[in-house]
Amino acid sequence: MTGETGGMRDLGSGGVGSDLAGEPETLRPEPTTPSAWRSRLRRPRPLSVVAALALALFALWGIGGPLFGTSSLSATGTLTQSGPYPQAGFDDSSGGNALLYDTYTSMIPGTILFKADLEHGHFAGSDPNGDGGGALGSVPDDALLSPLTVPYYVLPTWMGPAYTQLLILICGAGGSFLFLRRLGLSRVAGMLGGLAFAGSGFMVMWVDFPQTRTAAFIPALFWTVERFLQTRRIRDAVLIAVPVASMLLGGFPSVTGYAGVTVCCYALARLLAVRGAEGLRRTVLGGAGVLGGIIAGACLTAFQLLPFQGLMKTWLIIGRSQTSDQHLMPTSVLTTVAPWIFGTGNPQYRGYYLSSNAVESVDYLGAAAVVLVLVALALPWRARPLLPRSVWTFFAAGVVVWLQLLYIGGLPLRVLQDTTVSRALFGQNFIGRSRSILGFLLAVLVAIGFDVVARRRERVVAAAHRLRPWWPATVAFVAFGIAVASLAVGFDEASTTGATAIGHAAAVNLFVHQALYAALFAFGALACVGVLWRTGRSEGPSLEAAGVWRSTRFAAAAVLPVLLAWQSTNFVTQFFPRSPVSTFYPVTDTHAYLMSNLGEDRYASTSTGMVFGTNSAYPVRAVNGHNFIDKAFAAMIDAVPYAAIQYETYIDFAAEQATATSPILDQLGAEYWVSALSDPIFGEPVLATMDGSTLTLQPNQPVTVAVPVTGPLRGVGITPAGTLALGPDDSLDVVVHDGSGTVAHTDRLATGMQSGSQFDVPVAADSVAAGTALTATITWHGAQPLTVEADQGKAAVDAVAGQDDGLRLVHVQDSAIYQRLDAQPRIRWASQSTVVTDQSQRLGLLASGAVGANEVVLSDDAPAASGSPASVTVDEDGDTTVSATVDAEGAGYLVVADSDQAGWKATVDGAAARLRAADQGVVAIAVPAGKHVVTLTYAPPHAALGLAVSGVTLVGLVAAVLGEGWWIRRRRRRRAG
Repeated sequence: MTGETGGMRDLGSGGVGSDLAGEPETLRPEPTTPSAWRSRLRRPRPLSVVAALALALFALWGIGGPLFGTSSLSATGTLTQSGPYPQAGFDDSSGGNALLYDTYTSMIPGTILFKADLEHGHFAGSDPNGDGGGALGSVPDDALLSPLTVPYYVLPTWMGPAYTQLLILICGAGGSFLFLRRLGLSRVAGMLGGLAFAGSGFMVMWVDFPQTRTAAFIPALFWTVERFLQTRRIRDAVLIAVPVASMLLGGFPSVTGYAGVTVCCYALARLLAVRGAEGLRRTVLGGAGVLGGIIAGACLTAFQLLPFQGLMKTWLIIGRSQTSDQHLMPTSVLTTVAPWIFGTGNPQYRGYYLSSNAVESVDYLGAAAVVLVLVALALPWRARPLLPRSVWTFFAAGVVVWLQLLYIGGLPLRVLQDTTVSRALFGQNFIGRSRSILGFLLAVLVAIGFDVVARRRERVVAAAHRLRPWWPATVAFVAFGIAVASLAVGFDEASTTGATAIGHAAAVNLFVHQALYAALFAFGALACVGVLWRTGRSEGPSLEAAGVWRSTRFAAAAVLPVLLAWQSTNFVTQFFPRSPVSTFYPVTDTHAYLMSNLGEDRYASTSTGMVFGTNSAYPVRAVNGHNFIDKAFAAMIDAVPYAAIQYETYIDFAAEQATATSPILDQLGAEYWVSALSDPIFGEPVLATMDGSTLTLQPNQPVTVAVPVTGPLRGVGITPAGTLALGPDDSLDVVVHDGSGTVAHTDRLATGMQSGSQFDVPVAADSVAAGTALTATITWHGAQPLTVEADQGKAAVDAVAGQDDGLRLVHVQDSAIYQRLDAQPRIRWASQSTVVTDQSQRLGLLASGAVGANEVVLSDDAPAASGSPASVTVDEDGDTTVSATVDAEGAGYLVVADSDQAGWKATVDGAAARLRAADQGVVAIAVPAGKHVVTLTYAPPHAALGLAVSGVTLVGLVAAVLGEGWWIRRRRRRRAG
């Protein structure tokens, strides 16, 4: 009998048939003696060695130098190309990747902070350093408790990304291998499937993100489910909980959701396939075991999931709703075989030009891998006997379904988005993230396709088989049609969108080159498949040709893993970052100044002055940040001029004086404003007098001129003229003198200098006494002379004078740092209170500057403050605890200007106290007269319940495993007796 019943291994039979468990039979001679069998078991088979070497090549060469400490697998090479870093000497850094922006502004800084707290014996449940404070280890967002994050904690942090990526590859490839072997496929097929999954587009493009730490456990999830379906043991049902919990701890729920839905469908298909043989009761129990294992995995992580669910209700969630037309462009299917056909992964060089960026779009599998997928789909009567019942049907159908949702969308996707049960998964997440599960399904078909052609096949005797060529012909015709149509539309895309983005010649040449490159791998794989199929008959060749036959067959089989590894390694090496170790969050002069002067307060910054989110790595507190933002706090930020929140996790500010002087920032304890040297200098501009002449500044030759203003000074500028020939290290050095000596000194890089445009250099001379005459000594440091506008034979110098605007320029080196003179302490006493229940009125009052320095605006009715003063001493200001001693002459409020309205609790002298919403987005605690200790402690919602659920679940799972073992031993003793 043929089809799914041929070579059948029912669910309860143990799964792996001994005749199919090793290498393809035609690739090795059969042992004939017991000693030969033992030798065979000890010696690795040559083809297995080739496949293992291919996998090792992909892992070690793909990650490369970061494994050996020569660089870091982080995108900090891009980080140091902005903010204060270029001015600090990192302007020539390389090896980063701008598409990995979120990793170095959020994930890695959070991990650095969490690790630092662990080293001091603390669990950093929250990060107070950005966005007014936000959740950290108490929620799974950054995968801080994922098993795959461990390298960050045991190695130097800059090496963590490389070894975490290595663990991801091992986990993804290893889980795939175990699953495929459990299905009865060969070792080589298992390794090829693991290689295809580990090198798939999702697993590569999301490097350094938590997404891959989630997706890496997809194969393990399928393995544990299949293992349970075959054994029906309680301990194997318990085992399902391990990958489920690991995925949930990985912090990307949509990937877990896609995998969970798919594996449940897989289990259902497997159970229905044998329901007649097993009976309804056993089938139901099998389904209950799978579902129970998944639920148990979720319960194990309840200590993070419940706080996450509770806090998510308080976060600003915008821009997540999806529609059925939001899917990958159908032409991007070409990235399956040619990942950079629409531009490279690094936008700094031939940037990716489809509507979604490369991280969201590239769906790479490999040209050789796609050939094997087509083999598996085209020869079902060869594939199905190799597998347990319904497996081929499920994976073939699963690939079709996910491809339809991913590239076409339409009615099926709309139904999923509008259905209550699936709306959260499909209606709030971009469907492009389903590349994670699609990559695994395709990888399984890669392994099946290999075994279809690599195993010796029986002579076909059934007449029905001779009638089946129409099916492979149909698959080939459809694949060819899709390829031709995609190439035609893709070439048009390159000629239009690509031409606009990177130039017509560059786009077309890249498209053609990538297509031909992929075709070479595809034709190579087709040739190998042809050889394996042609030589795969069971009767074999004549005795004289046996050696050549086996050698040819071995060579064809060995080339396939090499082709997969070669193209995948090339793909990875072009995308993975390899940044100099020196760029891993270096401390610049700007960071050092803030760390020395901020105390309990925070700073605010322009988007160019500091790279937001990175401050957690140092750590220093900032209003800016990259984390989920509390809704009330977000409304407060939106009231700052030019500061509307464009993305739900981003807080950044424009280089505008109205922003820098906003009273909202005063309420938030923003003591300093940080701007880049290239940002506009705040103050009163005084233009130079010019007579139309020019002056040539010779390199390294100082020129001294009078500054056209007296007294406080914030900037000095010149106007370049003529043609500029600038080098990356060219700079303009300005030293300001008064009658007694040097007042200020700044050396600004010439980046951005343009002929005919004023080029200002900030100088920290804002404290000079009024009326003081100043001179500026200007020195051009460049390879070529610099021509500037002049007046009467001297350089024409502009100036920016200080003014009474609530700012004082106090420090200029890598950045320009203004002290905000009206900023209130972040932890302060409010002797007066005002209640404003309407949010718009409350925000208007706060933004107007009418709120006094000792006043707090409360959102709900509360006792009035007495108006009496108090002294406040901050005793502790940590990540999860803030404590202060208040000595008050009368009742009032201790204000803590953090977004602690959710997830925090307060006590006064150890007794529970109410946290009141204050100044729109922060908190206040009522304190009576006298000396009291006020403490705020991080207590995320449902944390205690979550810990209890996780603990009870863990104990229950251990008890179930031990109980099953006891029961089995007891039953055996009874039988023996």
